Amino acid sequence: MNPALLIAVPLLAAFIAVMVMKIDKVLLSLAVLFNLVYTVYNAIIYTNPIIYTIGNFKPPFGISLVVDGYSLVGVILLNVVFALMVFLSFKLIGKYAVVLLVSLAALNGIILTGDLFNLFVFMEIGAIAAYIMTSMDKGYKHTFNYLVLGTLASGLYLFGIVIIYNLFGTLNIIDLSESIGNTVYAAMALPLIFIFVGLSVEAKLLPFSGWVKGVLKKANGLVGTLIISAYATAMLVMFGRLINSIFILSDGLKIGLTIIAVLTLTLAEAAAFSKKNLREILLFSSIAQSGLVVVLFLNGLILPAVLVLANNVISKVVLFTVSAKMAENTGSDNIYDLKGIFASYRCFGIGFTVAAMSMVGLPFFFGFVAKANALIGLLQGGNIWLPIVILLVSVVEGVYFMRILTNLWNPGEEGELAKLKDVNDFKMKKFVKLGIVSLIIGLIIIAAGILPLQNIQKYFDADFLSILSNSIGGA
Repeated sequence: MNPALLIAVPLLAAFIAVMVMKIDKVLLSLAVLFNLVYTVYNAIIYTNPIIYTIGNFKPPFGISLVVDGYSLVGVILLNVVFALMVFLSFKLIGKYAVVLLVSLAALNGIILTGDLFNLFVFMEIGAIAAYIMTSMDKGYKHTFNYLVLGTLASGLYLFGIVIIYNLFGTLNIIDLSESIGNTVYAAMALPLIFIFVGLSVEAKLLPFSGWVKGVLKKANGLVGTLIISAYATAMLVMFGRLINSIFILSDGLKIGLTIIAVLTLTLAEAAAFSKKNLREILLFSSIAQSGLVVVLFLNGLILPAVLVLANNVISKVVLFTVSAKMAENTGSDNIYDLKGIFASYRCFGIGFTVAAMSMVGLPFFFGFVAKANALIGLLQGGNIWLPIVILLVSVVEGVYFMRILTNLWNPGEEGELAKLKDVNDFKMKKFVKLGIVSLIIGLIIIAAGILPLQNIQKYFDADFLSILSNSIGGA
């Protein structure tokens, strides 16, 4: 596999699109399709991890891209989400095709990079694209807040890696993994905190996610899915890489970061429970799921964390796109204003329902497999209180999703038998494509909840560092 193509092809398409604007959407579609097919093909033929060097400069002196089972699963998930987003919201792209191409390249770079400074470069490129996209709905004030927080986060991350470079003389992931293990915890505390905060803004952890509500509260399906699915995938996958491949946390720092993640999970679920507007509920739900994923990564549960992340971002593609579509056509996404809408539009109603049930973690849905693996992993590690917290917030999550589904399917009042005359005459336009795709994704979610995990387990069996460190000399 040549992972550089996943970055170079979208960038080349963006360069051509700037010169020939008439075919920008065509180029976007081709680049997205290429990345999707190329990652799936390489996942099928995957055998061993590799380090791909650019310019034939061996690590740690040159730019290196890492392809192992973990990063391969990450880029598959990212490119699947990105392809679904572009397909479902194609008419909303407008003049933003070039920006989307740049963000696609940057997000793939974030997952594949083998160097902390190149991670900073890709984060900055992706952030600039995100700032432009979030201004799409004219919410310039909220975009400015996002820009300020993002700039501060980037600065803190940069300070963190400067300290690490001063300590070890390298920012290469493999080199650092061999050096940091012999370092006293105190020397690593400050750079780790800086890096954690820098990543937490895009990962949407409290209290660093203050920008999310303003940007996503009324976002369309394209922008909303881009932020809560595509960007969340890249940042959380890289967060897991750094925590489990490079940095060794002291007990105190691990407890502190876990508390932040747990507070993100609980407070965001409480906020989602208190809301009545669909997109607000979903954005707080996404913040909560980010907290859960970080909790699992901090406890070394890589596979359960990736499963929870995959369930969240795939389900949110359906949930947010459907919610934005209903708001676009009806003028509201308040669940009480949309009472009974699924009775008239069953196709995407079924897809929405399956995605919501998977988020709750009900049996026979992929979300159940993800949460069950997370709970079992924590219990096997001797942790009792974290599974209790996860189960309690899952009950809260189940209550607000059931409230949503009850209102969207039932046109009558609660406790009363609905009648045909109660169904409002909602006027939905061009909903067939969304309905069909929602049904297909719903079927995939159910299939993933029934089929065994052996096919994905192989990508997580190999030890990333022990195999890759042996290949540096021949890279």
